[in-house]
Amino acid sequence: MIESQSTPWRRASVSINPDALSHNLNLVREYAPNCQVMAVIKSNAYGHGMLEVAEHLAAADIFAVAMPQEAFALRDAGCDKPLVVLHGFNNTQELDQFAALNISTVVHQRSQLDILLKNETSSAIDVWLKVDTGMHRLGISVGEVDEFFGQLRNCEQVNDVYLMSHFANADDPNNKLNINQLESFLNVTNDINVNCSMANSAAIMGIPKSHFEIVRPGIMLYGSSPFSGTSAVELKLQPAMQFESILIDIKPVKAGEAIGYGSTFSSDKDLTVGIVAVGYGDGYPRHANNGTPVWVSGERCALLGRVSMDSICIDLSDVDVKIGDRVVLWGNELSVDDVAAASNSIAYELLCNAGAAYGSNR
Repeated sequence: MIESQSTPWRRASVSINPDALSHNLNLVREYAPNCQVMAVIKSNAYGHGMLEVAEHLAAADIFAVAMPQEAFALRDAGCDKPLVVLHGFNNTQELDQFAALNISTVVHQRSQLDILLKNETSSAIDVWLKVDTGMHRLGISVGEVDEFFGQLRNCEQVNDVYLMSHFANADDPNNKLNINQLESFLNVTNDINVNCSMANSAAIMGIPKSHFEIVRPGIMLYGSSPFSGTSAVELKLQPAMQFESILIDIKPVKAGEAIGYGSTFSSDKDLTVGIVAVGYGDGYPRHANNGTPVWVSGERCALLGRVSMDSICIDLSDVDVKIGDRVVLWGNELSVDDVAAASNSIAYELLCNAGAAYGSNR
């Protein structure tokens, strides 16, 4: 069953396939059969609708979000699954809400540790101590782990403590930094009796030694490949988002004539051009290049010229189509990874943008 969503005044639509979400979660368990699964549903579940995805991924052990407000929304909707906020709390008010709603926090900086140590809460919460092993985004240094861990273990406001880190280059299995980061994390965890988490989607598939007790799949849950050189189909992932519209016009364009804003494209031969009712107003990437694939009537056609707010032009010269035909921007017939590669982007961005165009809580 596919759940559809479109605004009443737009022709393009986004549909989410719950069966694909379940399939991809099962694939995670095949790769990491002895691990708990922390399903990452931040950023509106990568554009797929956080509340609905949480229902369809109920078989996951834990949910991870980025912002406190995302966790609060899940609790308000009745979600009783263990929740981890990856950015953690920012002040005492948020910490109090975490305690009241049984929400776990990531601690990645000293100010958070200080707030925990100095303020009483209604109940103790679980803490995920994040270690910066080489990505240099969020996380404490490896040299601070013993101090932080010891203070958290002895803090009355803290229940269980976990350790986590994050790969910077797991999408490139041959990158030497992966080994360096893993060894760095092992060095700080070997002497501590604690459950750990490091593996994102790419590491789940490509770095088995990083699985530890808990894995954190994100993009693979939604059917996109975490590797630039390997397709989702090859990895047996199924696309969860179907992004479609319709063909609204077909017209001939003579050789040498330019197409679209800025006249950035012209052909050396006569073309049959189709106009599709989708644009950056629907979340389609404005920066998509000439030649970006678009699926129509069983064929891949090429994008021509710049993307407009409400429409795109495609080459229909060798395709038998008619006005009103279904057009797939990405989904079952066309991988979002292929569109992202042709747009100098990543699937994460495309999925989030298309999802955002159709409501934050689809």
